Amino acid sequence: MTNTGKYQENKIKRQLKPKRFWWLIGLGGGAVLITLTLAVFFYNSISNNLIDNRNFFLNKQLEYAANEAQANLRNLDEDLAFFVNTQKINARWENNDASKELNELNIRELLNNYLNLIDSLIIEKDDFAQVYQINEPNQLSVTSINSSSIEELNEGEDIIVISGEEDFKLIVKLNISKYFDQLLDNYFLGSNTDKLVFMNDRFFKINGEGQMFFQDELIHENIIQEIDKGIRGDYSAFISNVYNADPQEFLLVQYPFTLTHLKGKYAFAFAQEKNTIDSAIFGNYFHLFIALFGLLTLVIFLIIKYFKITNENNLFLEKKSKHLNQLLKQQTILLQQSKGFIYYQNKEDVIYQVSENVKEVLGNQPDELVNQKLKDFILGDKADFLEKRSLHIEQKKEVFSFEFTSEKKDEGPIRAKVFEKLIYNEDKDYIGSVGIFTDINAKYKADQELIISENRLRSVLNSLPDIIFIYNNQGVYLDYYVQHEELLIVNPKESLGKKIDEVLTGEAGEKAMRAFNKVISTGKMQTEELDLLLDIGRRYFEVRFFKLDEKRVISVGRDITGQRLWERGLSEAKEAAELANREKSSFLANMSHEIRTPLNGLLGITGLLFKTPLSKKQNELLSIIGDSGESLLNIVNDILDYSKIEAGKMELDPVAMDFAMEMDKIINVFAGMALQKDLVINLKIEKSVPAMIVLDKDKLAQIFFNIIGNAVKFSKKGGRIDVIISGELIFTKNLILTCTVKDNGVGISKDKIPQLIKPFTQASQASNGDYKGTGLGLAIASKLIELMGGVLHIESEIDQGSTFTFALISQASEQKLNLLSNTAQKNENLAIENLADKHPLDVLLVEDNDINLKFMVMLLTQMGYNPDVALNGVEAISAVEQKSYDLVFMDNQMPRMNGMDATKIIRSMPNGRKMMIVGLSASVFKEDIELAMNIGMNDYLTKPVKIHQIVERIKNCILLKENQIK
Repeated sequence: MTNTGKYQENKIKRQLKPKRFWWLIGLGGGAVLITLTLAVFFYNSISNNLIDNRNFFLNKQLEYAANEAQANLRNLDEDLAFFVNTQKINARWENNDASKELNELNIRELLNNYLNLIDSLIIEKDDFAQVYQINEPNQLSVTSINSSSIEELNEGEDIIVISGEEDFKLIVKLNISKYFDQLLDNYFLGSNTDKLVFMNDRFFKINGEGQMFFQDELIHENIIQEIDKGIRGDYSAFISNVYNADPQEFLLVQYPFTLTHLKGKYAFAFAQEKNTIDSAIFGNYFHLFIALFGLLTLVIFLIIKYFKITNENNLFLEKKSKHLNQLLKQQTILLQQSKGFIYYQNKEDVIYQVSENVKEVLGNQPDELVNQKLKDFILGDKADFLEKRSLHIEQKKEVFSFEFTSEKKDEGPIRAKVFEKLIYNEDKDYIGSVGIFTDINAKYKADQELIISENRLRSVLNSLPDIIFIYNNQGVYLDYYVQHEELLIVNPKESLGKKIDEVLTGEAGEKAMRAFNKVISTGKMQTEELDLLLDIGRRYFEVRFFKLDEKRVISVGRDITGQRLWERGLSEAKEAAELANREKSSFLANMSHEIRTPLNGLLGITGLLFKTPLSKKQNELLSIIGDSGESLLNIVNDILDYSKIEAGKMELDPVAMDFAMEMDKIINVFAGMALQKDLVINLKIEKSVPAMIVLDKDKLAQIFFNIIGNAVKFSKKGGRIDVIISGELIFTKNLILTCTVKDNGVGISKDKIPQLIKPFTQASQASNGDYKGTGLGLAIASKLIELMGGVLHIESEIDQGSTFTFALISQASEQKLNLLSNTAQKNENLAIENLADKHPLDVLLVEDNDINLKFMVMLLTQMGYNPDVALNGVEAISAVEQKSYDLVFMDNQMPRMNGMDATKIIRSMPNGRKMMIVGLSASVFKEDIELAMNIGMNDYLTKPVKIHQIVERIKNCILLKENQIK
């Protein structure tokens, strides 16, 4: 190169150098300015992001804390209700002291479970109360106070629970402040964050650290209004810890809630100074600013490094992009595994974006769902879907889920479920949603199979004759499988939710609970025999308890009444009936006595009139009077018999008898009634029945009279009644008689069959129609059958007739009866006129009833006797003091002194020891007869007395007098 050329080159370089310098300076300055701008922008973005994240975190923690507070109060309410309903509190008052014997273990457990919430527990009864507290050394403190002092203790919020019987009051005094302090202490929010509780229209720091004051009262009032309305919120406000102190800007979030039984408004709040949120990044950005200023001196270096930095940034972005793509792939794989896809909807619920894996779920391409609505993919339940979704949006709920049937392209119906996140703007207006559409067809089919299997198992269990109950480990009924509900004490649905000993009371409940508790403690099956008195009669059950799984116990009960009936007496049933029906039996006995007394005179006078000359018309009218009296007596006897049975006073008197002969006599009684209705009564006694059996003859007749009489009453004209009796010998002489009475009469519906054996009840209420009666016949028959070891079973259909079946426990006998033993006596024509001429007697009649007195005087006068009369026991004693009598007829119930007391005194007198005393009373109870005989009466007649009974007692007195003379 020549010198001229070099000069020109240097000149050009000199000219270009300043231009490149200013270009570099401008480029560097621009880079610094851009960097500073970006730094400020990123600082603000990160700061805002930190505040948003902090705001979200504090809101979530608040929600958890508020829900926990409400849940604990609800649990306390349930525990208190359980405590009140189950706790048996027995108070023992001594010297007006309020000390009570309470189950302190349950109370201690309740106080320990809510140690931070319950300040004290007060149990008030009448004018006294006891206060229970847990002291510092975890000891239960019990203090007795007067009810008037409770007002001083009721400062603050209380929960009051009153028992079902309203016999005591449970007052729980709460320590809300301590409870909130302990609850919020468990939440770690980092430093510089205050935990606040809103009570009594103010914000307080926990642990007694003071109150928070707002600089702007409008913000304070706005927060209070939102809390009153139950609206959660977050705010930026200037707050100070001391009134009129320099306030600081805080980020405040609050969450309102209500507490069970407490009327106040409550809210939790977290407050954090804003400058502490981004203080951690401030120092970092301060150094960044210094570095940016240093860039002014290093601008050339930065420009040189520009491409390198750009390349590094590109690599970084590429790396982040790959990471993001990896996350998206993982999300896609997850949705594919769960057979789901994501969709997005606008505020009109139109789908505007769908994830790629929709093809695997519905068989459609993503663009085929765009601009569609989700309801278009629902089969059958569209209205329900739209109604529930609209309700969720109206109530501003954040999530919505719905299960429905959809259709997969080219494959048919599938079961699907959607889960949506509902999105609202700041004004709480719905602006769209994002959801996950999931194919749950496989799970749905499995669930349906499980339901079918369970229903199949339930059908099998329901078809079993056994009674099956399922309980939890506390003995509470959970489920049942029962085919015959009449074998239960209560309807099985009413048992659900109750404990075993709440349904089964008495000894049966104790046995059942004992077996249940043993199963829980040992895990082994336990068997108990339960004796239950049901509406259909006494039943015996063999119940097996065993574990179904770790959380449930099952019992299987089987009716074993037939197996146990012959080996168990009915003494327990009698005692239970006597206890339960004492008042009723007393009323029936008194009523019977009052009716029998005038009946004695009515039937007695009627008997005397029959012995007087009568015209045909008079004889007919007198027969009507006699028949009416006998009918009334039969009714009274029925009532009294039922009273005896209910009181447990009915006893059996078994005798040997010719069974076929006795049954013929019973059938012959209905011959007249059968003839009137053109009925055929057929008696069939199987060869398996021995000729001679031992049984209570009167009770047997009473049973068949009532059952056959019922069949005759309800049979149609021209009908048929079959009486079939078979026998089965057990252990040589023990005999079970199976008796069946079948008619083809009017019948009754199955739902009214149980009413047949209820006292004073008729299945048909047509008491003024063709079928009259007291409603006691079958009830007495049923009770007598039970007394004789059997149970009455009834089957009937309307217009098809009825079948009555029962078994009686008896014995076969080899004894032979003298059939002519009483024939002469029965055919003897008693001659009562002038009986006194042959056998003179001094007779004393003690009676206070005018009609009975006239009847007895007239009867004795016809016999030729002139009896002395005493109107009560005092007059009777006076008469015996003045005269020695051969025979005394002594009424029992009289004014001034009754017959029992008078008899005692007469027997203690010198001339009263040898006379014959015959008691007269309307009471027919065995105890009364035995008492009369024990105090000194020779005999006892129950009213109404018959003429032949009086004659027999006079003859007995004559024989007694003759023997004394000999």
